[in-house]
This record gives sequence, structure tokens and C-alpha cells, in this order.
Amino acid sequence: MTLSILANGSFQHYLIGLLAIGNNISAIGAFLVHTQGLPPAKLRRIILVTSAACLGMLLLFLFFGTAVLNFFGISVSAFQIAGGLLLGGVGLDMLNARQPDDVDSKAVDPNQRPRGTNNDAQLYATAVVPIAIPLTVGAGTFSAVILFADLAERSGNGLSLLAAIIALVLVNHVVFSFSAGIVHFAGEVGLSVFTKIMGLFTLSIGVEFIIRGLSTIYRGLHAG
Repeated sequence: MTLSILANGSFQHYLIGLLAIGNNISAIGAFLVHTQGLPPAKLRRIILVTSAACLGMLLLFLFFGTAVLNFFGISVSAFQIAGGLLLGGVGLDMLNARQPDDVDSKAVDPNQRPRGTNNDAQLYATAVVPIAIPLTVGAGTFSAVILFADLAERSGNGLSLLAAIIALVLVNHVVFSFSAGIVHFAGEVGLSVFTKIMGLFTLSIGVEFIIRGLSTIYRGLHAG
């Protein structure tokens, strides 16, 4: 059975796929470390910078990702297989987090001290790298956006994908805004369970992309 995310290409299906891959749970630890003790106004600016960086990169891959593939002569089928392998690896990493604190520990550098309020440039740079990229959106998310963009072009649902990307950024923005409360409410075990569930979705999407890529190549070989 084909995943409905890939078969229908509606807003909710794109959003579910992107949320599974591009949620910012793994970035909460680093975000809390780097923003500890900041005044609310500056904290809101940091969240805005992080969200803007995520949105900018996702839109870049949405509008120019397929063109880049064409420039380098990479077929969509080949990229589906490569992207599927990448997403599968990301999903397996999320599923294999054995300890509840894996969700936070992988995002936090224990040797790094919390940022002070007197170095805004470094603080804003940290909001972009590593908090926005790659902890919130990374190679797996970018690959998925390119593949979703190709599917959206074929099905004429480009606006649905664009809306899903914007919704993803807004959801992550809200999660960052209430990150301290989320960690307190859900705890490390809750975050770990959520990560494993999202990992299963990510792995399934990766497998489906691989199947679609191999199927297209197989049909092309027999048609030739």
C-alpha cells in the first residue's frame, strides 16, 4: 500500500510528512542551553531568527532544489533512492535512541557554556547554526522538500506544499516559545517516545521514496 502522504499530496499529508522529519524536538536542549537567562524580548528575537532561517532554507530547496538536480544531471528517481536512504537513516537514528535523555543529550554540547547577553552576534549566529540548521531542519528535511516539490509539481498541489512548509515553521516557532514548559510537562521520557514515533514515520517515508525510485527505474528499463 502506498503511503497517503505520497499518493494524495494534500496539505495535511505534506504537513504530517514534514513534521515527522523537521520537528524541532532534538533542538530543544541546545535552544534552552543557549538562551538560558535571556530577557523575554531577546528570547523572542532569537526564536524569530531561528524560524526565519528555517523558512528561508526550506523555501530555497522548494523553489530551486529540482533545478539543482537538473543542473547536475541527477534524475528524480536517483534522488528518490538517495533521499530515501538518507531519511531511512535519520528514522533509524531516532528509533534507536535507547535512553530517555538521548533526545536532549544529542543536541547539547556539554563543553559549551550558556551564552551571555553581551554577545548578540554570536547568539544570533547560534540561533541559525546549529539550532535552526541542522538540529531543526537538516539534510533529511531538505531532501524531503525536494522530493515533495517534484510530487507537488506532478499533482498540481504546489500551494499545499508551500502552506505545509509555512505551517511547519509556525509549529516549530510555537514549540520553541514554550520549550521550557514542554520539557517540564513531557519530561525526557515523553520527548524520547515522541521522537521514536516520529522516527517510525520518517523511516516509512524513506522506504516509500526508495520504492518509488526503484519502480520508476524498473519501468523505464522495461519500456526501453
